[in-house]
Amino acid sequence: MLSRAAQVLTLADGELGPRAGAAQGALGLREQYSVVLQDGVIAWCGPADTLDRAAVDAGAGARDERRAEVEELDCRGKVIMPALVDSHTHVVWGGARKDELERRLAGADYEEIFAAGGGILSSVRQTRALPEDELYNQTHRRLSRMRAAGTTTFEIKSGYGLETETELKQLRVARRLQNEGGFRVRSTCLAAHAIPAEHRGSAEGRARFLALVTDEILPAVAREQLADYCDVFCDRGAFTPEETRVIFQRARALGLRPRVHANEFGHTGGAQVAAELAAASADHLLHLDARERAALRDAGVIATLLPGTSTVLGKPFADGRALVEDGVPVAVATDCNPGSCAFENLALVLALACYGCRLSPAEAVCATTHNAAASLGLARELGRVADGLQADLLVLETDDYRDLVYHAGSPLVHAVYQAGARVA
Repeated sequence: MLSRAAQVLTLADGELGPRAGAAQGALGLREQYSVVLQDGVIAWCGPADTLDRAAVDAGAGARDERRAEVEELDCRGKVIMPALVDSHTHVVWGGARKDELERRLAGADYEEIFAAGGGILSSVRQTRALPEDELYNQTHRRLSRMRAAGTTTFEIKSGYGLETETELKQLRVARRLQNEGGFRVRSTCLAAHAIPAEHRGSAEGRARFLALVTDEILPAVAREQLADYCDVFCDRGAFTPEETRVIFQRARALGLRPRVHANEFGHTGGAQVAAELAAASADHLLHLDARERAALRDAGVIATLLPGTSTVLGKPFADGRALVEDGVPVAVATDCNPGSCAFENLALVLALACYGCRLSPAEAVCATTHNAAASLGLARELGRVADGLQADLLVLETDDYRDLVYHAGSPLVHAVYQAGARVA
């Protein structure tokens, strides 16, 4: 039992689906509430003074006669909120690109580095060379750090293979992290992340790679049930809208719902494709006009903002304020990856979404909990503090949730619970 919190952010007053507009800032804040966790779920949430402690102890005893009373964490002066949901990561990778960090700080542009064979292609070379068990071990350490910072649910993309064997290796690691590592994971096939070096330089090579994705990689992924989603990097220097539609047509036939890297480098058509296909999420969105925002809103697409990437690359921030005002539901994620943003702390990125994307603290909390869960099809299971939901919760060492932004980056996480068990 988590007792007598100064604030509980329940997010329990709104719709089950993604929240937009004014609803995105409605946190369902309660004061002096307690939360009871039983069998991995939230059994009760209400005013501390109305809690029937005898009934709670009796319930605990019925489940486990060895326990004389229920375990209790005194949360006076603290905040209870849903654990964070990171709905856009690339955390399964091999090697590092710290040399590129120094090149960027010296003035090199991301696209310039990519054109010279760095960027994604550098991670492809290193990930292809790494054995699966070592890839698993490296990623397990990353996710453990991310969970200690407050995140219990992760979307994990492939995309550093760009050929069948390594794409499957990455996705197997993602599945193992859930089945063996105890993390909650949704996986995404991002084989269409870039044109690999061996297929670059000619229209024929490009066509061969597109066929490899649609005719070999995606069917193999579906056959082994390794992914929940398919993603395409639809932007300048990657895949065109026409190529993206071809890939998603095949993915949908195989039961994989679209997610789209869109409009990071310009008005390059990705947001429009996401709207046409009613994608689960359109991500990045640094360049977005009123027409594109309306299309996303009308199609029910969640806009996932990645302000950590803007920070690292020195790019403009996506305009979260305009998205909220135009009624588009917004999520926020780390984009944790080896090159353009290796940030692991989603709580820090939540703050960047306020300072860079102009979200309010309340909107950013919703963006990293309920709306992020909704983008992964998990809004009925987690992302709120309500009876019957998974007991994925954070206890913050503060009496005001706005300190997540006011004291951005400070170690405010006092405890992390996943399915009712304290994991950090």
